[in-house]
Amino acid sequence: MNQSRAEGFITIAESFLQSGKSVAAGLYAESASNLARQEAGTKQVQAELQALERITTRLPKPLEHYTMLLNQAKTVALETRKRAHAPFSNFLVGAALIDEEEGLHQGCNVECSSYGLTICAERTALVSAVAAGKKRFFGVVVAADTDNLTPPCGACRQLLYDFAPDAVVVLINPRGVEKRFTMKELLPEAFSADFL
Repeated sequence: MNQSRAEGFITIAESFLQSGKSVAAGLYAESASNLARQEAGTKQVQAELQALERITTRLPKPLEHYTMLLNQAKTVALETRKRAHAPFSNFLVGAALIDEEEGLHQGCNVECSSYGLTICAERTALVSAVAAGKKRFFGVVVAADTDNLTPPCGACRQLLYDFAPDAVVVLINPRGVEKRFTMKELLPEAFSADFL
């Protein structure tokens, strides 16, 4: 039997909990809870909820804390999106990163008349966070006003992977539609410093 997406997130949450990465464990547990609610009515949900309960009782903070943290990141990404500089494409994107200490870092896309110099929201958030001294992230939220939710481009995926290989990636739009991935789902077989 194939593992459901919620089960996959539960397995990762358990791994992070065992390795002492409580922020990552909490974000993955919260995402597993979100996915389990979407799978409601399937036979697997009861087992998933029991496995999730075993994790959440061992988290240092209640599951609701991680829901609130992700909701804050979503709000930041949506608000930052409005400040994007996109006079050529009119495609406004906002991003928020959650660092290992639960700090939020925001970015928006900034277009340039020399199109190749345009920088995406995810990279803007990342370089801003690095400039603030943060280099490890466990949550990424990307907001765009599209019905087909907008994932990070290839360049952003690679840069994010260097700093957030274990992140939960949440894609959203202003109408409340969202979809969740792991960074490793978005960039399988990624190139990393391990190859250098």
